[in-house]
Amino acid sequence: MGKRRITVLIMRILIADFEIAKYGGIIEHVSAKVKALKALGHFVDIAQLTAASTTQRTYENKVKKLEQGKFQEGLKINSQNGGYEYDEATGYWKNNYYGFFLPPSNRIGVFEENALERWRKLVSSFDLIMWNFMPTKSSVWGEKDFSFWWKFYDLPTSKIKQIFIAHDAYFDVRASNVTALREKILFIECAHIAAYRCCEHLGIPRTLLLNPRYLEKGAKMPIRMMNKRKIDFFAAHIFKSMKHVDDLIRSVPYLNEEWIGNSPDEQYFPFSVEIAGSGIEQAYMVAPTKCKEPYKVSLKRDPDAPQEWIGKKIWDRAEAHGMSYLGQISSEEVNRKLLNSRFAVDPSWAAHYSQYCHTHINGFIIEAMLNGCYPVLRDYRGLDKKVDENFYDPLFESINAIYIPWNATPKEFAKALKKAARMSPAKYLKDTRENFALVHEVFNATENMKEVIRLVKGGERLVKKELAKGKDSPTVKKITREIMEDFYHIELPIEWETD
Repeated sequence: MGKRRITVLIMRILIADFEIAKYGGIIEHVSAKVKALKALGHFVDIAQLTAASTTQRTYENKVKKLEQGKFQEGLKINSQNGGYEYDEATGYWKNNYYGFFLPPSNRIGVFEENALERWRKLVSSFDLIMWNFMPTKSSVWGEKDFSFWWKFYDLPTSKIKQIFIAHDAYFDVRASNVTALREKILFIECAHIAAYRCCEHLGIPRTLLLNPRYLEKGAKMPIRMMNKRKIDFFAAHIFKSMKHVDDLIRSVPYLNEEWIGNSPDEQYFPFSVEIAGSGIEQAYMVAPTKCKEPYKVSLKRDPDAPQEWIGKKIWDRAEAHGMSYLGQISSEEVNRKLLNSRFAVDPSWAAHYSQYCHTHINGFIIEAMLNGCYPVLRDYRGLDKKVDENFYDPLFESINAIYIPWNATPKEFAKALKKAARMSPAKYLKDTRENFALVHEVFNATENMKEVIRLVKGGERLVKKELAKGKDSPTVKKITREIMEDFYHIELPIEWETD
């Protein structure tokens, strides 16, 4: 008998979204998926629906400047346009704030006369659309009549499957109107434990596939011993309220209270602290005249602050004690820094998240663990007194990390970092190896994408059989009506024009 030929059904997959700002780690999330899907033999592309149109000339001019290295000349260090790099996986330029820079063929202005026609033509050859974002209650989409946006989802389910990705714990609040699209959404792929648990409030099947990163088969952690890593503490984040980068900044003066050195010419601070990223909150921190009060030194937020710094910027005080600001840097540069850093600090916390998890693992921390860098995270327990915290958080229990309480004072924050710096090299290596193995096991893009493809090919019958499905909560129903009917003037339920 001859050998049996196994036929693998190759899929054409489109990763799409309605444009947002502040993409952050979602860019690496998408890039990892593209790498994994292509490695599995599938065809993948990216598309974006935007409020503003673009032209081929505009696209080509910017790409030319990017290729020549001229685009970033003259940019301020904290410009959100910083850190553009070419992404080999997707074939497009990207930065961590604005996302992928796409040509007009893949970037459709929704208010163009033929927008829907262009969209339908673009997606007609695809088997699956993986959605990252859709219109919610935003001024970006509310300036013109956009009561037709649901039509971009009105595609024949017999030909094109659609799934949605939930990236955070606010999905059931800010994006609850996904429930109005339920007839077109096969399931929700949840990238975090908090996202999975919040989607209990939505009547759409869901699966937990943790925020993926692509790993070559047999990949091993790069070994760089603790004492060979020259940066003590590194953080790279979009500066927004939940990130609480200001908590780290306030701690710097207590990390570096005194100079070290035998003479004035040789003096240096004991710990190096490097911070990267940009965003509106960072702009407020450094603004000459419009610095927000929370970003000024005060006894309310820093009970140990010296009198001479009261009322002055926390940024200036941190820089005076050795903090270095790198601006908006590329993902490649972030990974270089992580490979040369002892500790990766994520100071974020949010009361809303505490009802679903004890800490939050974002893309920056996943990349840190892939680079053998030790994570520093926040402990959310006690944030919301109304929350029953007697639940199991597997990542909180499994990841080797330094956990700093969400309400630590700047001095207590610094004390925890100093203690971490005294860790033995042997423990550091053991713990970081275990973290790498954990990422390989549960954040693996290839395995995650295999599961997505399996579920999509199995269709509604398999999804119904295997996936959990919640129920629309009263809050979800209320917010959905507010977004769809009050804001966009879309009558519910939607009367779909395709099957």
